[in-house]
Amino acid sequence: MATAARPGQHYSEAGHWVERAQALLAPLLHATALAEGDLAWVMAWLHRRDLEQPLKILAHHRAGLARDLLTGISVTEHRERSGIFSTADSILAAYRSHAALDAARHPNFDPATFAASPDTVYLCAPGVTQAQYAPLIVALLQHIRDAVNRRPVPWPPMIWCLDEVANIAPLPDLPSIVADSAAQGLLILACLQDLSQARARWGQAADGFLTLFPRNVILPGIADLATLNIVSAIAGEMDIRRVTTTRPTLFSGGHASRSTHLERRPRLPVAAIAQGTPSQAILLTGARPTTMSLTPWFADPFLRHLIAAA
Repeated sequence: MATAARPGQHYSEAGHWVERAQALLAPLLHATALAEGDLAWVMAWLHRRDLEQPLKILAHHRAGLARDLLTGISVTEHRERSGIFSTADSILAAYRSHAALDAARHPNFDPATFAASPDTVYLCAPGVTQAQYAPLIVALLQHIRDAVNRRPVPWPPMIWCLDEVANIAPLPDLPSIVADSAAQGLLILACLQDLSQARARWGQAADGFLTLFPRNVILPGIADLATLNIVSAIAGEMDIRRVTTTRPTLFSGGHASRSTHLERRPRLPVAAIAQGTPSQAILLTGARPTTMSLTPWFADPFLRHLIAAA
């Protein structure tokens, strides 16, 4: 959750601030649980920069490790402590309203029950609030994944359809989840504008996304040159037979001749990938690319019926 929030970006060495913010939030949440409180307590402690009450709770319940950790935060130099509190507060930014805190007091979702059911959950966020809600969505997905992994059998299978995955569901360990989840009955469909979004979130691991996902659908409109070059390279090259004809001129004499040679060209040139073909997409699976037809919802009677019913 902390990593998905990408806090501390306005500081140098953001990783340090994330680690320190986690060290602050963990004992605060533990103190709240011991005292049977709610998230409003944690938000109040953060906003007031007050650690006296949680330290008393931890001492009363003899939670020595958590108390020592929180004590260490309390005696940190003032400017650094201020940065730690600001970073921790940004992680929980989605709870800065009474409505959110009231909803958190009465949780009604059980990941284990959901993992064993055929139910569907839709998680949506407007574009302007995606960064604010992303940590909560990531935390929920992590709980669901843990519940899926604890199932005795990988059934029923579960599908995660993660549109705008880099913005609204930026799971820090997405590459490892994709690599290991299929055996647990968890199938992941991730949508990106291009690989530049993935690089911004997952760094060098993004370069392996086209390998990590066994099937990749490439739609027209990509403008990221690095993504286009990778797709073109994966598609490979092919031999094009070229015929050259030489004709004699009035002054040179001689006879006409023809020669044939093979010319190596990309199977999918960069421009062809970017521009695409109407109503078609490129499917990367196996050694060679293929094309697949795209059916708009208004051209399918069943889909039209679903849209009209909604």
